Amino acid sequence: MICPETAEVERSPVPVRVPGVASTAIHGLLTGMGAEATVLGSSSQAAWLQAGRRVVVISTGDGARLPNSIRLAAKYGDEVLRRIASETRVLVGHGMIMVDGIAVTATRWWDPRPALPTFTSDTLTARLRGLPAGVPGIDTASLRLALEVGSAGGVLHSARSLLGRGPGLTPEGDDVLAGTLAATRLLGEALGRENSVAMIAGVSPPLAELAALRTTAFSAALIEMAMQGQVVESAGVLLRALAGRGDVAAAHLGLIRLGHTSGPALAAGIVLGARSLVK
Repeated sequence: MICPETAEVERSPVPVRVPGVASTAIHGLLTGMGAEATVLGSSSQAAWLQAGRRVVVISTGDGARLPNSIRLAAKYGDEVLRRIASETRVLVGHGMIMVDGIAVTATRWWDPRPALPTFTSDTLTARLRGLPAGVPGIDTASLRLALEVGSAGGVLHSARSLLGRGPGLTPEGDDVLAGTLAATRLLGEALGRENSVAMIAGVSPPLAELAALRTTAFSAALIEMAMQGQVVESAGVLLRALAGRGDVAAAHLGLIRLGHTSGPALAAGIVLGARSLVK
């Protein structure tokens, strides 16, 4: 295999292929007819690109496994991210992400929608014991009430006050909302809470439109995916643990370590959504 050294890439007319592990949620985008994507930003561990309303993340092997990401083999990460940071546009489609002589391709796939077993509300109640359902400075009272009474309008009203609340690519208010929506959808399905699941499905289109107007493109994309039950890997681990598969304390700790504020906010949202199902 050719190593993606700068000199070699510049000499070769054939793009250097860089393998990665991709989320099935971006399969259609990666394998589609091809579209130009704008580079929204990059860091030492990831770069995020926007193609239309879709956002895809390219991350190093030690980066978080996001529901819209492709993670690179460790030895390629720094070079690929350096190339992307110097670009304004890249091409996504035809089975790859093309940037400056490098073709990132998915050689393996993972499903960001965790498969949960059927379980009882008693199991969930026991496993939620002691887990925090809030974060400092974020008022979730109206969201909690809307979920408890099954009000789609109330969820949308609450989302208005949460979206964009806090700094960063994924503000804390967004993360709390995403965790709540994902937990209500996934745990509700496993528990047979048809009304709760239908409510989340019903608010998805207007909430996605609202998010597109009120927060970052990156965060809005993650919220839209959360409503489909597609989450970052560590959130999926916590959801499975709440359903009886795994150690809850360890899974909760693993999620709250994610990012600066995202992990604790996502975890709080998951607990909030879960508690609304066992009221």
